[in-house]
Amino acid sequence: MTKATEIVNFSSRYREPVGDHELLAMIEQGVMNSVGDFLNSSDLARERQKATYEYGMMPQFHLTPQGVSQIVSSDTVEAVEGYTAILAELMFNNNRLARFIPAGQTPTDFHQAKVASDLVNYAIFKQNPGWEILNTWVKSALLWKNSIVRWEFIEDFDYSFEEYETISQDNLDILLADSDIELVGTLKYDNELTTDEEGNAVYEMVYKDVRLKRKHNKTRILIKNVHPECFRITRDAHSLDDAAFVGIQIDMTRSEVRKFFPDIAENIDWDAIGDGSYDWATKYTEEQAARKRLVGEEYWLGGNSRELFPSEANRQITVIECWLRCDRDGDGIAELKHFIIAGSTILLEEDCDSIPLATLCPFEVPHEFFGLSVADMIRPATMATTAILRGFVENVYLTNYSPKLADPNVVDFSALQNMKPKQIIATNGNPQTAVSALTPDTISTGTVPLLETLQLHKEQATGLSKAAQGLNDTLYVSGNSEEKMQKAMSAAQVRIQYMARRFAETGFKRLIEGVYKTMRTKLRGRVVKYYDQNDIFKEVDPGTLPSNLLLYVDVDVGENSNSNIVKKMSLVGNQLLPALKQAGAGGAINPEAAVKIACKTLEALDLDPLDYLVDYTDPTFKEKAQQSRDGEIKAEEKQRQLQEQATQLDLAQRQATLDLTNIQSKNAIQDNTKQLMVALDKSYQEWAKLHIQAAKEGVELPPQPDITKLLEIAKSVINSDLGVDASRPQGGAPMPQVQGPAAAPDQTQM
Repeated sequence: MTKATEIVNFSSRYREPVGDHELLAMIEQGVMNSVGDFLNSSDLARERQKATYEYGMMPQFHLTPQGVSQIVSSDTVEAVEGYTAILAELMFNNNRLARFIPAGQTPTDFHQAKVASDLVNYAIFKQNPGWEILNTWVKSALLWKNSIVRWEFIEDFDYSFEEYETISQDNLDILLADSDIELVGTLKYDNELTTDEEGNAVYEMVYKDVRLKRKHNKTRILIKNVHPECFRITRDAHSLDDAAFVGIQIDMTRSEVRKFFPDIAENIDWDAIGDGSYDWATKYTEEQAARKRLVGEEYWLGGNSRELFPSEANRQITVIECWLRCDRDGDGIAELKHFIIAGSTILLEEDCDSIPLATLCPFEVPHEFFGLSVADMIRPATMATTAILRGFVENVYLTNYSPKLADPNVVDFSALQNMKPKQIIATNGNPQTAVSALTPDTISTGTVPLLETLQLHKEQATGLSKAAQGLNDTLYVSGNSEEKMQKAMSAAQVRIQYMARRFAETGFKRLIEGVYKTMRTKLRGRVVKYYDQNDIFKEVDPGTLPSNLLLYVDVDVGENSNSNIVKKMSLVGNQLLPALKQAGAGGAINPEAAVKIACKTLEALDLDPLDYLVDYTDPTFKEKAQQSRDGEIKAEEKQRQLQEQATQLDLAQRQATLDLTNIQSKNAIQDNTKQLMVALDKSYQEWAKLHIQAAKEGVELPPQPDITKLLEIAKSVINSDLGVDASRPQGGAPMPQVQGPAAAPDQTQM
């Protein structure tokens, strides 16, 4: 055989598909080499069992008491419940998790993203008991390191029955017209005497004892938690996607197998599969026993409720559901496959592009799938506090019931051990020297400070301080302002918000994306009925929704929280853009900026933008918007012209007012001149009369006064009253001499 022939043969052997026997061997090997609790020997199972007893404050397992006291510190339950309450409030208390962001920026894009968000939130919180599932998911992670949740598409139907003693043919036809209603049994009819519209007696055919079955469609995306002891994953896995084997082991009855896999169930050799109750994979587990003991129930092998009625259909078998990569088609490439097997029978085999599981881990360990839980972080404090508390209790117990030293020859031992009030103890000698009490040691003075140190250590280890829980009374003492308290509580909740952000960006995001993808693929072409966030009934085909949506988990933490987005949009719309306009840079603003800000703000407020805005990318809207823009430009131009005209009119009015003032000033001067002329003329007339009268009487008339001097005297008197130099005007220049006719003489001189 040549070398080339050997290579061809090797290649052909390499491309041989994986057969059923090889596949079953691979799955069995994957189960054996995975992390799980199928032999009660897993270290991981024992760690989860410790956390269960610490959470329940039960003196079991590693908390078994060494002395009298059985008290267990409540540090673990306080930390787990505190984290659960805060995370539930931050993450899913408003029944909304999904918030999709569109690839485009139009209102239609935002509307489709809003529909996708409402549809996923409806599937999680309405079609499933979402709050209960998510709360259990989070608490399991806080208590048992990693917690797993799964989702799957199920076509399920429920039935109800309706019975009618008598029903007319028309009414029965109306009911049977509904495709979800079918007749049960045979019809029995009879003629019934009745009256028509005119009151005449007629016989009408009616059906008797009719039984109808109504079908209720419960097809949905089912979400449920996976018990920690049922989950399997290879030990070298870093995540769900890179694991070589991921599986879930569950118990199913033969009836359930026949119901969900009717075609294959006919060929199953039930005797070869055996009874799962005694199988190694479904035997009694200590984790289940710890949980049962925690709630006060007794757990025993074979105590499953389905086995209380031992019929053939109720017998249980072990079913392994797993995801692994194998080459089933012989192309040399291992594809991701989904299998369900019972014994050596393959119940289901299908292709898949992802594993429909999501995990939460409170404190991750880099490069490892499993991390640490809050119970792990608090365990040292729980153990130390438990030991100290037991020391307290036992010291008090020994103080009240101290051990006795007694001489058996003097005192009756049984009487000392079972003392009763007013009891007489018989003695044979002096009891003072025969009985003595052992005094217990005094508790160390450093015990109480040690408890306070442990409390501080617990808060530092978990990040769940009293301030974060609102239990620190010292925050409200005098001198602490509201701002100081807010800073203290914000600083205390940094680690809590970090854990919430980690949950949101890992398990919750994977869950939401998986649910949305499953709905788009499995429900494509179907009209899905749902209620939006405003409880308004709507319908949509999930296949019409876009696939390139960006997901933000709707929790109020991080940079992209609703409150932060609203603050950003408010800053841009109310401060930044107006500042650009005032600075003369309005041309740099996008004309669609205001609409985009409104869309983002409405979306951050969990409102549908199309309820308030129209799609500005629609051609009809663009045409109307252009017409409106042209009208606005014309209106602005007309307004500018009106403003210019108003400015010109204002200037003209000001000029007219100035001209009027000048004319009025000139008229005043002319009036004053005319009055002065009249006064001078009257003065001359009076002086002429005096001159004639003096001539008649032969009296010598004194000289006529100079009008200029009289004017100077008057100005001097006026200026002296005002405190101004009479010889100078207010401007500082010498007063000019005025030549004119003599004024009338002063009457006082005559």
